Amino acid sequence: MEAAPITFRNERRPGDDQLIVDLHRLGYAPEGDRFGPPFWDFVAETVAEAQLDQPSRSRVWFAEMDGKAVGCSALVDRGEVGQLRWVVLLPEARGSGAGRKLVDLALHHARSCGHREVFLETTDGLASSMAIYEKVGFETTDAHVERLWHGDGVHVTMTLKL
Repeated sequence: MEAAPITFRNERRPGDDQLIVDLHRLGYAPEGDRFGPPFWDFVAETVAEAQLDQPSRSRVWFAEMDGKAVGCSALVDRGEVGQLRWVVLLPEARGSGAGRKLVDLALHHARSCGHREVFLETTDGLASSMAIYEKVGFETTDAHVERLWHGDGVHVTMTLKL
């Protein structure tokens, strides 16, 4: 049986902020305990901080399969630069190209907003995500050990010149 097609939306709907958190909870579950409740709280804090319901150049995209959200990404406006945030894909949608499409949608929006650079922050051990970021041209500009939501971990910053 062939998988249902994946569609993408960026119009805001009630509950989308919580949906971003839920997608991270489900999408990162296979990665182990370091992505447990403290991580979900961290994601919720960053979503609230971004004030996505306010008029701005920030935008969120959701990947959907059969009407169910299976992934998301966002571009958060940081003035002269954009921040790629909340890139996650549920296991059932992996390998479909949807992760790359979510990143491409955010980068296209960054270009249309006039951003000359986009950065992202991530952590080590996420090979699939890193492969997408590197494939579109992101380069690691910093990697250091610091206290993260789960304890000490490697905080990675990557940057893409547009």
